[in-house]
This record gives sequence, structure tokens and C-alpha cells, in this order.
Amino acid sequence: MKKQENNEELRKIHINETLSSKKIMELIDSYPNLKEITCPPSIYGRISKKYLEALKELGIEIKKEYGWNTEKKYKDTDKNKVLDLIKKGYTPSEIANILNFSIKTVYYLKDRDENERIILKKGKKSKYDNETRNKIKLLAKEGISPKKIAEQENIPLRTIYYIINNKKNKL
Repeated sequence: MKKQENNEELRKIHINETLSSKKIMELIDSYPNLKEITCPPSIYGRISKKYLEALKELGIEIKKEYGWNTEKKYKDTDKNKVLDLIKKGYTPSEIANILNFSIKTVYYLKDRDENERIILKKGKKSKYDNETRNKIKLLAKEGISPKKIAEQENIPLRTIYYIINNKKNKL
């Protein structure tokens, strides 16, 4: 619980721990003019209905309140940097490296923009370029077995099958 000055006159407090009967009595004794208690939603969900009803009968209302008196971890400038790099075509991992954030932070900051839906550029999916893919497809068309192609090109057999059977970029 946050310490406040002038306990006698205080009408609103914020708690960050679950209420028990003992805690309620301490609050009422410490704050005789108390009318409102705020707490994070995670705490509110753990307060007994009996306690909520008892406090209501005493004229004390309990409300959920987000981020009471807390500092933001990331600034709007961080969000703007992430959005700017996304618009320039950088992948999430590239943005994370540039700004020294985790990839989760990049996604978090990207999602903070409620007005527009932003599509992120996907990272490189395949380590085999189009030239290698075309070569594998040509060898398969010439009748060379996938197993021999895999040995010759030093590529896993399942990847050879995937490239040969892939409907996209057919020769």
C-alpha cells in the first residue's frame, strides 16, 4: 500500500495487495474518512465478494485502476522509432537489434498503435535461394532421384522433396 500524508483526511487510497479481514480493519482504523479504494485488476479479482459487500455497506467503494502512479517503461518515442523502422521495411528481429529491444518488445510497441493495423515484414524463410531451387527442380525433371540430389547438393532429403513438390515457382 502506498503511504500517504494526512491519514485522517484521506478519502481515497490505492492498494497493491489482496484484502483480508485484518487488512480491511487496519485500513478503516488508519483512514476513518475512507470512501474509495483502488487496486489493480489482478488484485480486484481476488477480493472476496463478502468483503466487497461489507465495504459497500460501510460506504467504501472498490474500483479497478490500471497503472496507478507508475512510470511507463517505454516512451512514445520508442513506439515511434519501432513504427518508423517497420514502415521502412525492417523485420522484427532487425528492429530489435537496431534498438536493442527484445522481439517481444517490438511486437508490444507495434501493437500500441490503435489507429492503424501494421503488417510486419517476414524474416527470411528459406536458406536456399531461387537458383538452388531451380537447379533441384531441373535435376528432378532429368530423372535423378531425390536421394541422389540430396547427397550431391548436401541438402536434407525432406527439403529436396519439399522443393520438388512445392506448387509455387514451378518450372
